[in-house]
Parts: sequence; structure tokens; C-alpha cells
Amino acid sequence: MNWKNMPISHKIATVIAGIAVVIWAIAHLKPDLFPVDPSYFAIAVVTLCEAVVCWKEKRKWAYLLIAAAVISIACVILELMLL
Repeated sequence: MNWKNMPISHKIATVIAGIAVVIWAIAHLKPDLFPVDPSYFAIAVVTLCEAVVCWKEKRKWAYLLIAAAVISIACVILELMLL
């Protein structure tokens, strides 16, 4: 999709997902930077952003993506509780 034709919510979701991917990549390049592995968090953020993008056209797919994001967030919370 062309950036100029995207709705503002899709642009915001794309930028947020890009930031999550950059943080994930930095964490893999320098493993000692963060005390926890940000992989689950990055997956949750990217999945939620994809659900925002799919919301109008593919509603059932968006619900599935939201459920996957909730599971990923639960994994993040469990990992933080184990610290």
C-alpha cells in the first residue's frame, strides 16, 4: 500500500511496529543491553499493529491477531514475574 494513501491509523501502526522491530534487532545485536528478552514483546506489538491494519477488511483475522497478541503479552508478563 502506498504511504500517501494509507489512513493515519495504519501509518501509526506501521511506525510503532517498525520501532518494535528495531528494538528487537538491537537486543539481538547486543544481548546484554536488556535484562529480559524483548522478543515476546516485539511479537505482541507487531501483531497488534497488524490487527489494526486488518480491522476493516478482515475482521475475523484481526480478532485472531488480537488473541495472539494477548497470548504474547501473557508470556511477557510471565517472564517478568520470573525475574
